This record gives sequence, structure tokens and C-alpha cells, in this order.
Amino acid sequence: MHQTLTVVLEILLIAAAVGIAAKRIRMHYNIALVLAGVAVGAVKILPSIALDPHIVLQIFLPILLFEASISTDVRRLRDNLTPVALLAVPGMLITVFAAGLVLAAGLALDWGTALLLGAILATTDTIAVIASIRKVRVPARLETIVENESLLNDGTALVAFSVILEAVQRGHFDPKRGLVELVWVTVGGLGAGAVVGYVASQLMSRTNDHLVEIMLTVLVAYGASLLGEAIHGSPVLAVVTAGLVVGSLGWKDLSATGKVAIRSFWEVAAFGVNSVVFLLIGLQVDFQELWAGRAGIGWGLLALTLGRALAVYPLLALTRLGRAPVPLRWQHLLVWGNLKGSLSMALVLSLPADLPHRDLLVVIVFGCTIVTLTVQGLSLGRVIRWMGMGRLGETERRVEHERGRLLAARAGQAELDRLQHMGVLPLGVFQRMRAAYQGVVARSERSLQDILAIHTHEETRYSETVRRHLLVVEKSALRDAVASGIVSEEVASELGAGIDKQLAQIVEREQEG
Repeated sequence: MHQTLTVVLEILLIAAAVGIAAKRIRMHYNIALVLAGVAVGAVKILPSIALDPHIVLQIFLPILLFEASISTDVRRLRDNLTPVALLAVPGMLITVFAAGLVLAAGLALDWGTALLLGAILATTDTIAVIASIRKVRVPARLETIVENESLLNDGTALVAFSVILEAVQRGHFDPKRGLVELVWVTVGGLGAGAVVGYVASQLMSRTNDHLVEIMLTVLVAYGASLLGEAIHGSPVLAVVTAGLVVGSLGWKDLSATGKVAIRSFWEVAAFGVNSVVFLLIGLQVDFQELWAGRAGIGWGLLALTLGRALAVYPLLALTRLGRAPVPLRWQHLLVWGNLKGSLSMALVLSLPADLPHRDLLVVIVFGCTIVTLTVQGLSLGRVIRWMGMGRLGETERRVEHERGRLLAARAGQAELDRLQHMGVLPLGVFQRMRAAYQGVVARSERSLQDILAIHTHEETRYSETVRRHLLVVEKSALRDAVASGIVSEEVASELGAGIDKQLAQIVEREQEG
């Protein structure tokens, strides 16, 4: 136990040092950890530490998935559900089969093993993708598509992996049985997550103790995973669904203190897990094995890139038939940002020891993970800027600064009003603090007016942003009215079509600009 604790502390110490260095050289933290792990493994500073797939899948993965899903804006996800669903479901299947074809032809693998490797390579590293996208400025809609597609992709890819592995172990594939298993694993995972998330949301609405609320979210993350596994559903889909339910249904009843506490807790948990996992990824690298398997790694990179391209370009071309097409340059980014990570490595390490070609599959997945995290991960910011995104002008920065300060002050005012209404603040204290907030609000509003009066193009962009937000709120109100029986489905559909048309016009103007 003493030796284990010492190793854990050494890992955290290295992770902290890497974090400080990565901040100074402006490198993504997770990628810096992988490179540090490679360096540490090469000089043998730490003892050999294996990346246990069961710990990754059952302990680490629920933390990472829940932290990402609870932060998801469900309304934005709903408005971009078409491209997200296209990429996460049929897109993932296309990637698996296309990658399988390339691997079977290039490496002379049997069809089952090639498909199994294709499913492993179809998974994306949710955390690395999200962190890389957030590091540079991209349009909000593109950020929503990337984040949610990578989040849901993990669930569907794991479902495909489980079905294909079972077929490989049986020695034959029964299409009817495989389809039934696929449907049950998916529906079971979604149902388990929805039930756990709903029950937890009801409990959270009955307490104002942020410590209890944090405990409930931990129970949700692991309870959804265990329930999904117990009914032979997808634990990943269960955790993601539970996180989405709690982040939407349960979130509105939380106090401001509870929201901040939960966000902080899960950010720290995800940060700690990421630090350990990505450092361990680097420690697993054996350059001699990777060099010996360079041909297989090359075929793996070709397979995952070609499979991703065949999923992204044809499927997202279909969005041109609707009101909100996905621009071609965004599609390039979705192909290049196809990063692999801890999930791919955990899946390949979880394969049975007697599976044919297992060692080759491990080398290919490890090699593809290192290459995508370093080469594509390090260049992702440059690619985004090369495509004309990620640039934040001085005027736009000032607008966002004042806008953020205004939103924060308004939120503080609202909470102050709530406390006064509850009778917990003396009148004098309330008046002084509200006057201070009002001063901040007035100064920010004047600054925004001055900036926008000089830069008319920024005023137009700001107006478009606000108008888009208002249209989304209008559409959400119509959905609520239908659910409450106030407005009929037919009338809401007619009004919603008009709102969709206005949203499409705003999107078109943004793309032209």
C-alpha cells in the first residue's frame, strides 16, 4: 500500500509540473501529459505501470462522461440534433465498416477481427476533442456539434464493439441476433440513464444542501453505469443520458451555491482522472514495438481517416437539404479532429488474451492514439485558424468582456433580490450591494453602447446573436405550450416553421460573413 501511494503521489506531482509547463508554452494539457509520459517511460523514472482497462471503463470513464454531459446545453443539442445524430449513429457504423474494409484488405485480417479493430478506432477521445475546441474560438454551433457528437459517439461505438466482439467469440455472425442485441443495448442504456437521472433530479429538488447534491450526482454517474450494465444495456449511454437529464431537469431547481459546487467538484474530478489517464497513456509507449508495427499503424491511420471522411462528407451533405446546413470547412475540421485516447486503448486492452492477432491490434491502437493526439491534436488550433476561425479581434474581445461582466452583474442582482425576498438580508445591506451592482450594470451598458455605436458591424453581429437566442427561446416556449396543451401541435408546427426560417437566415448571413 505504501508503495502504491508513493507511485500515485509521484504521478500527481509529475502531472502538476506538466500542467505548469504546458501553461507557459501554451500546449494542450492532455497532449503535454502524453509526451511527458513518453519521456518518463523512456528514462524509467517510474516503475512499470499498466493501464488497467477495467479501471478505465468502470471507474474513470463514468467521471469523464458525466462531467461532459452535465455541462451540455440540452437546448443547443436539440437544435443541432440532426448533424449530431447523423454522425453518432449511421456515421459511426459507416466508419466501422469502412475502416474494417481497409484493414481487412491492407493487413489480411479476417472480417470479424477487422471490424472489431474498426469499432475500436471509431471511438473518439471526448475530453481531448472538447478541450482542443474550447482552447480556440469557433462558432458556437460548431462547438455544439463537435462536443455532443464526440460524447454520443463513444456510446454507439462501444455498443458496436460489444456486439462485434461477441460475434467474433461465437465464431459466426447472426444478423437477426446482432440487430436485436444492438437495439436492446442501446434502448436499455438510454432507459437506465433516463430513470436514474429523473429520480436523482426529483431528489435534488427536495434539498438545498450542496454537499448532498454533489453526493447525488456521484450516485447518478456510477448508479447509471451499474444499472445499464446489470440489464445488459450500454453503461456509457446510461451515464451520458443520466447526465443530460440531471443537467436539464434537475439543474433548474438547484441553488446558485449548489450549481457552483457541483461544477467545481466534477471539474476537479475530471481534471484528476485526465491527469492520471493521459500520463499513463504515455507510459505505455514502447517505441521498439511501435516501430516494428509501423506498417500496421499506417494502415490503421489510413482506415480511421478514410472511415471518418466517408461518414462526415456524405452524411453532412444531407444537411444542405434542410434549413441549417453544415459548412464544408466545418466538415474538414470534424475529419481532422478525429482524436483517439484512453477509451480506444482501454477497449483494445480488454480483448481476450487468446483472441487472434490481439498483439497486433494493441500495437495499432496504441500507435494511432499517440499519432492522433500529438500530430493532429497539436495542429488542431493552427488548422482552425487557417480555416478563418479562432481569431478574436480587439473590438470583439471588448464586446465580450463587457457582455460577460454585464451578465455576471445581472445574475448577482437577481440572487440578491431573491435573498432580500426571503428576508435574510438587512435592508441597508441590500440597498448598498444592489446599488454597487447597478453601477456595474450601468457602466457595462454604456461601454457596450459606445463600442457598438462606433463599430456598426459589431453591433450587427451582436444583434444577430441576441436575435438567435430569442428565437431559440420562442421555439422552446412553443414546445412547452404543446406539452401543456395550451397550443395544438399543428399550430405550434406552423409557428415553429417560421422561427426555423428566421434562424436559417441568420445562419446563412453568418456563413457569408
